[in-house]
Amino acid sequence: MGDLVWRAAVLALGTLGFGLAGCSLDPRVDSSSAPQPAEVGAVSADLPSSRSGGLGQEHLPEPNELGRGWEYRVDRGNAEDGYRGSGEPATAREPNSVLAAITPLGCRPAPLPQPRSALEVTYARGELPGVGLLLRFDDESSARRFFSTHAQVLERCVGSRHIALRVEERRESLIVTTRTEELGRTPAWTEGMGQSGTDVMLVAVADPSKRSVRTVVTALT
Repeated sequence: MGDLVWRAAVLALGTLGFGLAGCSLDPRVDSSSAPQPAEVGAVSADLPSSRSGGLGQEHLPEPNELGRGWEYRVDRGNAEDGYRGSGEPATAREPNSVLAAITPLGCRPAPLPQPRSALEVTYARGELPGVGLLLRFDDESSARRFFSTHAQVLERCVGSRHIALRVEERRESLIVTTRTEELGRTPAWTEGMGQSGTDVMLVAVADPSKRSVRTVVTALT
């Protein structure tokens, strides 16, 4: 993972679960109908890149780090939400659009520093979706501020009326939560977020049984 000492973290998925409008973190994306990597042909030049700055798929967790049965998933995009996939599991995302949807529905957002680069990788276990997001900032202080501010948003959201959110683990640069929503196709999520240097990584997996908590924690350390 290059300069990352840890391996992945979670998002408080907003409209999605990762709530990124225009990002495949949205549980409304049907992973069962998405093509697998082997089915994808040539990618036209007008599609988003599969890299963002110096970030590539290799910088996010491999599926087996999320637990048994997880695989890469190719997200073709969603015309209704106004975004396109790269034709590969990894897709560069606009940093501003990431910030617009990172807060889970039912939680009060807070101003966050904008990253320089953002790369998303999508996963699936059967019909259950998963997503990893790696954000790279211009300096370490911005990355720390992003992590601490968003972690505080999640902690304050515990007890919210429309979302059952629990903090399962909290350290100086790591937070893991489980979340159940009233809305959305996939109501249960395990999410983690970690910060190292100028990078913040978030990982969210849909897991109604919540068995992924331990797996995600392991991937983050």
